[in-house]
Amino acid sequence: MSRAAKVPGDGAHPSVLWSSLRFYAASRVVLAALFVLYAVLDPAGRFAQGGADGFPQPGLFRALSVAYLFLAAGFLAASLFVRGAFERQRTLQVLADLVMLTLLMHAAGGPASGVGVLLVAAVGAAAVISTWRLAAFFAAAATLLALGESVWRVLDAEQTEFAGFLAAAMIGASCFITATLINRLAARLAFQEALARQRGADLHSQLATTQLVISELPQGVVVFDPQGRVRTMNRSAQALLGAQGPWPALERLVARRLGLDGAAPGQGAASGDAGAAGEEFDFVVDARAQPPAGASHRVRVRFLGLGAAGAPGAPGEADTVLVIEDPRQVEERAQQLKLASMGRLSASIAHEIRNPLAAIRHANGLLAEQLEAAPQQRLASIVEDNSVRIDRIVEDVLSIARRERPTLETVELAQFVPALLGEFVASNAAQGKRIEMDAHEPARMLFDPRHLRLVLVNLLTNALRYASAAPGAVRIEWRRAPDDRLEFRVADDGPGLRPEMLDQAFEPFFTTEARGTGLGLFLAREFCNANQASLRYESIASGARHRAAFVIVARAAPVAGRGAPAADRGAPGE
Repeated sequence: MSRAAKVPGDGAHPSVLWSSLRFYAASRVVLAALFVLYAVLDPAGRFAQGGADGFPQPGLFRALSVAYLFLAAGFLAASLFVRGAFERQRTLQVLADLVMLTLLMHAAGGPASGVGVLLVAAVGAAAVISTWRLAAFFAAAATLLALGESVWRVLDAEQTEFAGFLAAAMIGASCFITATLINRLAARLAFQEALARQRGADLHSQLATTQLVISELPQGVVVFDPQGRVRTMNRSAQALLGAQGPWPALERLVARRLGLDGAAPGQGAASGDAGAAGEEFDFVVDARAQPPAGASHRVRVRFLGLGAAGAPGAPGEADTVLVIEDPRQVEERAQQLKLASMGRLSASIAHEIRNPLAAIRHANGLLAEQLEAAPQQRLASIVEDNSVRIDRIVEDVLSIARRERPTLETVELAQFVPALLGEFVASNAAQGKRIEMDAHEPARMLFDPRHLRLVLVNLLTNALRYASAAPGAVRIEWRRAPDDRLEFRVADDGPGLRPEMLDQAFEPFFTTEARGTGLGLFLAREFCNANQASLRYESIASGARHRAAFVIVARAAPVAGRGAPAADRGAPGE
């Protein structure tokens, strides 16, 4: 048996112990009031003694009863208003009880008066809120007091026989037996109460965890009570079924399953309904009549369990759970798995293409050196251009497959961007005057330099493809955001993305250019995500020269000398 079962005074909950002590104190007040009432109604105590002699000391009995009442009221007030010192209050109250009851027993004529039985009751009440050893101590104290009272009466010559000692011994034995039994029972009750309290806390925690998990599930969950009414649902169910939801139709369906409409439980009337727990069926949600108006869509409903019916046609006793899924999400997950498999296959194919492609380019270069006619030179140039294009596609596919872990470094944009622009203009034969850089302050970005180079090259290539030929058609700038992050913008004066293209702009293999691969923006976003950054598209207000921009939002590193005067900083790129 655990410690809580052996020691009820220590193993029980503090609130239970204090409640028991206050109940004990209130019972003492009632008992003392009865003593006072008896002393007033029968001052001589003739009824208790069963004769005309009455109490040997009625005045002392009356005074002790009044004193006991005031003492009991004080103990009750202490248990109600004095918080703390439980052990001291318990011990003081029990010992005071035993002493006062012994004195009242002596004033009433000894154990034969019947007051001695209250010693057993006091010890039993103390055993409820005490340890076993302390309960045995109280029983021993009651026994010694009872025997002492008998000795006192012998010394006062009030009794000459040993019957009083026998009665005192019986009271003491009863105290020990009562203390042991009640303490053991109280120990078991304290253990069961502590166990129930722990089980209740565990159940409450489990319910809270379950509710949290259900609320975050991507599937909708709707719970119906045994009467077929909606009890609760999670956010996903509200999103799938709409704000007002097709609740009457679902309730009728659940009522048929539970047999609440007169049909046998589990019997469906409509075709396509689920006939047993675990079966699925489709349900049409008409969202056109719900604010905001939308298009109808189909959801998949699955019965996770049915209420247990006691008899045909009788309501079930358990809740019914419906799991609602959007078939579109299932299809999207399948599509993602399909794309992942295709990506791995494409990476394998791309890796195998590189070797023969390199051989083709080498052979075409050697052949071009021996060709003299212009048409033949043109054909060799076409082979070279398309080989380069295939090589770029292969490199993009392999970049997607590698997903190398980035190495975050501090990139000085005022030095990094001009160097990158020089290399970009030289290698792509782009007109440098079409690109301008405008930076109002020095900035340092936390980014993998190699990844940042690939991202900017993709964004610049895309911007130059759609921008005009005017000077400054593509603009590069950066600034600090209010949350101390860095916004790097690549804007152009092109037409921008059409609204219907925004959802697919960053998807792989989506392109509006005949010679494009459709991987540039997708790779740029993936590299940004890998570097704890983000990439978004912005459409600038009409009237501005640069109407479209791609914005990189990345972590900013502290700028050295940021607190220096503006005159000492210099312009970026100078």
